[in-house]
Amino acid sequence: MKTHILLRCLLRPALLLGLALGCAASAIAQSPAPVAAPPFTIAMVLPRAPQSTEAGFRSYLEREGVAARYAEVRFSGNPSDAPALRQQVAALKPDLVYAWGTPTALALAGRHDQSNADNPLRSTPIVFTEVTDPVNAGLIKNLAHPERNITGVSHVAPLDVQFNAIQAYRPFRRIGYLHNPAEPNSLGILRGLQAHAQRQGLQVIEASLGLDAHQEPDPAQIAPLVADIAARGADLLYVGPITFLAFTHRDAVTQAARQHRLPTFCATESIVRRSGCLFGLFSNDTNVGRFAGAMAHRILVERKPVSAVAASTLQRFSLLVNLPVAQALELYPPMLLLNVAEVIPVAPVARTR
Repeated sequence: MKTHILLRCLLRPALLLGLALGCAASAIAQSPAPVAAPPFTIAMVLPRAPQSTEAGFRSYLEREGVAARYAEVRFSGNPSDAPALRQQVAALKPDLVYAWGTPTALALAGRHDQSNADNPLRSTPIVFTEVTDPVNAGLIKNLAHPERNITGVSHVAPLDVQFNAIQAYRPFRRIGYLHNPAEPNSLGILRGLQAHAQRQGLQVIEASLGLDAHQEPDPAQIAPLVADIAARGADLLYVGPITFLAFTHRDAVTQAARQHRLPTFCATESIVRRSGCLFGLFSNDTNVGRFAGAMAHRILVERKPVSAVAASTLQRFSLLVNLPVAQALELYPPMLLLNVAEVIPVAPVARTR
């Protein structure tokens, strides 16, 4: 009965779960509009190879009949490389820049409360995806009115909704968190976790990555810090939308957690699907890309100023459970939760004669 109550709370906010996701982008642009020639040039600035988010972005524009040339630019993730990155992107003379992740978006646009007079991209439209909290990261003043040349899509469910999902799986009481001080949104996530835990009578067990002389974290610290979090009594490791931990070194995080039989909850999709996180709640990556594509359509085709295109998030989220990990940890989800979750199945055992 208690699980049922928790599950109903999980489902109530924001039309939460449903595997047939309705893409919010369809509400923004219902039908194709005439597109100017020649094709638009779109710079795709990424810290890694293109994936499903970028596929969703491109497929939306293609479906709407938008002709575009895509130029991929790789970003190191190091803030000291931002000036060179801006010059490299500006040299492409793009009509629009697509940016994946908070560090990339900050490297391209800078903070709204700092001078950007020498930024060659200060007048170029930028659309971001996978930015956790664009306001607290300093990208824009508020979601409804960005008031500058950048807008985009956040992919993260509200923290209270994430906690509903966590507690619907098990009554976890001590939440571990590995903080990366090199990423601005990491501190905001930590403070949000602490505030939410205090309201619910939970405990946050935190460890922080150290930075080297270049203000970069060392991935070799991940395993011992996860071990420390486990040794201090955490019964769940929360992996937030931190590029360094949830993407670049996601395997190191999940392997260390499994070594210490520490369940993991993740706020992004790829670490659950590809790196063995136990379960997670998030906006589907492809739909995030499509929503960003709808924003790009408004800017390029409908000629809307970027400052008038509200930054937003999708209103539906997917719950994904990794059953092979649950089996390895002997920590299966309740059946009621499985009724609303997508499941990564356990591979069938080969029969021998």
